[in-house]
Amino acid sequence: MEKFYFPTPLAHDLTGSAQGGFNDPYVRLRLVPEVDSRKRQTSIHRGDPNPFFDEHFKFPVAHDQLQDKTLVLQVFDYDRYSRNDVVGEVCMPMDEFDVTSSIEVWGEITKNKKPPEERQEVLLSLSYLPSAERLTVVLLKARNLFPAQERDPPDPFAKVYLLVGGKRVKKKKTAARKGSANPVWNEALSFNVPANSLSIAALETCAFQVAFWYIAGEACIINSISLDG
Repeated sequence: MEKFYFPTPLAHDLTGSAQGGFNDPYVRLRLVPEVDSRKRQTSIHRGDPNPFFDEHFKFPVAHDQLQDKTLVLQVFDYDRYSRNDVVGEVCMPMDEFDVTSSIEVWGEITKNKKPPEERQEVLLSLSYLPSAERLTVVLLKARNLFPAQERDPPDPFAKVYLLVGGKRVKKKKTAARKGSANPVWNEALSFNVPANSLSIAALETCAFQVAFWYIAGEACIINSISLDG
């Protein structure tokens, strides 16, 4: 089986992502369709929008099979407290390049969404009882609440904040679910909200890593969403 080497020399002008810019970029490489299960990625370049990687990667694939494959280079922004941000990718159809000799190609990074298995999501329901002026939030479950990098599975709980006029006025939280990135809470949290305040009310739901709570005296946030009234 022949092995082909793909260098990742450098990237240029990695700035201005929706999360506040590229801070600590690195690149993950794979051939599609895949030729093995090995993960290949560059080192992380701290605070460098123009990283020079100068790293080589090899794939076990025959030359006649290479023409049917695409080299995908995904650019990530490393985040020590949560899942790394997928910033974009470059796709290189191998039938467009002669890789029998060394070549250098600049490819434009295209924005893309995270794949479903990497999206952090929460399922909840809302109901309002006018006669009692009570807003009820049922936290059903969440998925892909991955902890900070290289930590044990999280013990997540959720906090729900009631905001009125942009200010947090009340908060409630669920119980923790031990060792689960896909917790099922199925808990109802109720808030007293006058009917005339509904139009300026909002809810903010945050998922936290409870294990950090006992160590540092404060919870480590995993992710959050906001719902306007």
